[in-house]
Amino acid sequence: MSKIFLPMEEFIKYSSEKADEIMEMKLGEEYFTRYSFSDIDGNQCYTDEGQDIFNEILDNVEEFLADVGIYPESEEDKKNVIPR
Repeated sequence: MSKIFLPMEEFIKYSSEKADEIMEMKLGEEYFTRYSFSDIDGNQCYTDEGQDIFNEILDNVEEFLADVGIYPESEEDKKNVIPR
């Protein structure tokens, strides 16, 4: 299986969205009532406990992506690309 390197910004966005979706799916209504809230500007935020849960799920999402050959592109990766 070949490796795919996503730009860091794209990798973070994708993995974070998936982790949030999984968290919401797992926690159901508690996601909204116990683990997250909207701040004064309407931004979605996590409680301290919610952030811990999110971080754990995010670690698992990133491990899964690596298992299927999807990685964040680092500056070192960019230097090692051979032009076609």
